[in-house]
Amino acid sequence: MASRMFLRAVTRAAKVSRAEIGNVLRQQAMVSPVRAFSAVPAVAAKHAGGKVSKKEKRGPISPRDELVSILNEELSFEATQAKEEESASGLMEIVDAHGFELVDLPDVDNVTLKKTTDDGTEILVKFVPSDVNSYTGESPYGEEEFSEGFENEKDLEEGEVLDEDFNEGYLPTKIYITKPGKGTVVIDANSEPDNLAIEQVTFFKDSAIALSDDALAEQTRKSVYWGPPFQNLDHRLQDAYYGYLESVGLDGELGEFICSYSKVKESLLYRKSLEDVKSFFES
Repeated sequence: MASRMFLRAVTRAAKVSRAEIGNVLRQQAMVSPVRAFSAVPAVAAKHAGGKVSKKEKRGPISPRDELVSILNEELSFEATQAKEEESASGLMEIVDAHGFELVDLPDVDNVTLKKTTDDGTEILVKFVPSDVNSYTGESPYGEEEFSEGFENEKDLEEGEVLDEDFNEGYLPTKIYITKPGKGTVVIDANSEPDNLAIEQVTFFKDSAIALSDDALAEQTRKSVYWGPPFQNLDHRLQDAYYGYLESVGLDGELGEFICSYSKVKESLLYRKSLEDVKSFFES
């Protein structure tokens, strides 16, 4: 499956909806961490039956004005796509139902959820909206085969029956469970639609080391025993961890929130970045 920026590039170039792009990705089961925009337009032009020329003939225009013009086009495109994205308004009901408080600063590419349970346990959930990763399952397809799929318009119109459980990626998520004076358990997880998958569980006796962002704490964390990968643990132990997380509101529904909210947040950040760059070159 493609990264979010790759999906945006294909959608822009082919002039089709994200839902249709998702259909092709499902059929091809593509594996790609690509986030660049450059290679896709040529593919989409082939799909649309057009030709790609080195440069269209146009009247005299400065490189700066051309850049500003294309930035404007990109902003218009993003505004159109934003209408198809989920609104953040309905997502807050999930946060409230799970007893979390959302901490989200404008123009900052990270989000925190926090709560304190009845027994005084402090829980922090942190994620970076733009840090979505590609699905990394095995696939017989590569980017070349995916690109060829766009050359045939029927791929978008007469697709096979699709897997309803398809998801376009996962988002690395850090969970910090702290008991004041007793230490912190750090859980590395992946948020996916309808799922919160644990990858690693590590205990820190010193909560300051677990929670601090400074370089010294980071260096100290590297020397801590991290234990075996979660999937190698006894299945009963895995189930017990998931049972505890669900009891404190960390379940598949919250994973769905994290994925959906990240799409909205990342879209806002990208549009703001485009606006700032456009203003810079216009001045």
